[in-house]
Amino acid sequence: DVNFKLNAIDSIATSLGALQVTPVALERASKHEENGGSVRAALCTDAEAVEACVRFSQDHRILVEPACGAALAVLYSDRVREGALEGVGEGEAVVVEVC
Repeated sequence: DVNFKLNAIDSIATSLGALQVTPVALERASKHEENGGSVRAALCTDAEAVEACVRFSQDHRILVEPACGAALAVLYSDRVREGALEGVGEGEAVVVEVC
């Protein structure tokens, strides 16, 4: 069911959190998949999000908050990366938005 709604956000990464995905986001994701693209979701722990923030700051000298670290965990956590990028072929683009 695409109308799933969370009761609360119980993470340190709350600033970009939403209790429910907007219909526009669902529509765009669906259209992207219809055009041959892939949309993936991944879960990380608070510790993985914070670790990604630290490593990103060391690599790029830019500070980001844990909500961004949750997205960056795909790049910095082996566990998250293996699950989120399973089936992604060599040379295929992976986009992570840093904000």
